[in-house]
Amino acid sequence: MIITSDKTGRRVMNLYMGTGLALTALMMLAGLMLRVSQAGWMPMSPGQFYALLTLHGAGLIVALMMCGMGGLWFLMRRETSLSASTAVVAYSLVVAGVAGVLISTLFGGFAGLYTFLAPLPFHGSWPNWSTGVFLISMALITLGWMAWCLQMLGAVLRAYGGLRGALAWDFVWHRQAFDASGRTAPPPQAFPALMAGFDGMLAGMSAMLLGVALIVRWMDAGVLINPLWAKNLTYFFAHTYANLIIYMLVALIYVGMPYATGRKYHTSAVLAVGWWCSMVLTLTNYFHHLYMDFVQPGPFQYLGELSSYLSALPVTAVTIFGALMLVWRSGMKWTLGAIFMYTGLIGWVVGGIGAEIDATVPFNVHLHNTLWVPAHFHTYLVGGCLLFAIGWVFLCVESRSQRRTGALMRWLISLLTFGGMSVFLMGFYCAGAYGVPRRYSIEPPPGPDLAKVASIGAIIMMIGFFVALLEGVRLRFGYSNAAACGEKIQGAGA
Repeated sequence: MIITSDKTGRRVMNLYMGTGLALTALMMLAGLMLRVSQAGWMPMSPGQFYALLTLHGAGLIVALMMCGMGGLWFLMRRETSLSASTAVVAYSLVVAGVAGVLISTLFGGFAGLYTFLAPLPFHGSWPNWSTGVFLISMALITLGWMAWCLQMLGAVLRAYGGLRGALAWDFVWHRQAFDASGRTAPPPQAFPALMAGFDGMLAGMSAMLLGVALIVRWMDAGVLINPLWAKNLTYFFAHTYANLIIYMLVALIYVGMPYATGRKYHTSAVLAVGWWCSMVLTLTNYFHHLYMDFVQPGPFQYLGELSSYLSALPVTAVTIFGALMLVWRSGMKWTLGAIFMYTGLIGWVVGGIGAEIDATVPFNVHLHNTLWVPAHFHTYLVGGCLLFAIGWVFLCVESRSQRRTGALMRWLISLLTFGGMSVFLMGFYCAGAYGVPRRYSIEPPPGPDLAKVASIGAIIMMIGFFVALLEGVRLRFGYSNAAACGEKIQGAGA
């Protein structure tokens, strides 16, 4: 049963997404401080820089993950029963972990970076306690994530009759008998929920395995950890997390775009097969992070490049093509919510192309340890995932508000936000193409000059987001007594 007027569901969604967006704003300020320091305008000491870089990397990933968790939980709550108390427990674990990361970096000076590759966390100038607090905090975040994934996986399997039904297996391979049975295929948003639950649990288990080993090593310096084993586990869970954030928030496109266009996003055999491929390929494409680890078995490296290319096609191509077909001649109302969502698709594509270039071995040799890497993941995280989340929030607010955003305000927000974002991201891409190394507090030329350009772009972008926030508040205070956003969106896109 699809739940419509569900205040509890909306409160849980608001809790996750509100916290996630607030944390994202803080991490954007931290990122601006890093770029300003690299530009030479407000230089920080190396210890301060790397501690803040550690916080920024871990915090931004977790912040956007929380946005995806809240949005996808709300969508699946409309399809089947989901325990709000379980969601709050998962939220509490994640928030406790975030608090610990803040303490370990800002007060403890932990600067082992957000990937905390062994043995780096144990050979820094920071106090030993901050290493322990950071590792335990990341374990708490992972426990909260796994609790959410387990709930999501159980809900999807329960709602659609087990794994076979959730995959829409009979819908794809036995269509005639499936239609004759009177069953219906899972809606498009159910596929990212299944993928997040299944792949997320595997990633979480690898993270906990590594986390326990690192915590034991922190407690006993005599414990030895194989660096290649640790690096494989690190990138298996970290890369999978980053990919799942994209896929979780794409679920909002499946429901939000139909509301904006008045057309439904249908489940098709191509869509289902695309999600099957992504479920598998996302678990193996992390190998492109280990091309330079020559002791890694050769077949894994080939698998990494093949998976990296193939994983970009199934869901990306199908989702974007479907979105374009929804918009084409639909008479779409270009509200701020629709603008943010549609522009997020562009960021998803551009960031994905940047990632594919880096995953190609001849380019990877020259680009992987440069600012090209933060260029492409900032593109699909900030220019894609964040815009999906903000677009969803605006669609919810706009669906209830009696006020409308004027054309001048829409243009102002778009120019500031997307124009500033383009300049900010090009600072990364150009620096990467020039070979400026990443994770350097003091960059060689032309890094500082490009950091200045990127900082100006970031400031313009953040002004745009702030103006959008003010406009969102104005719309929020124009609420009518109409149905809740969940009801309205459900009516158009369910």
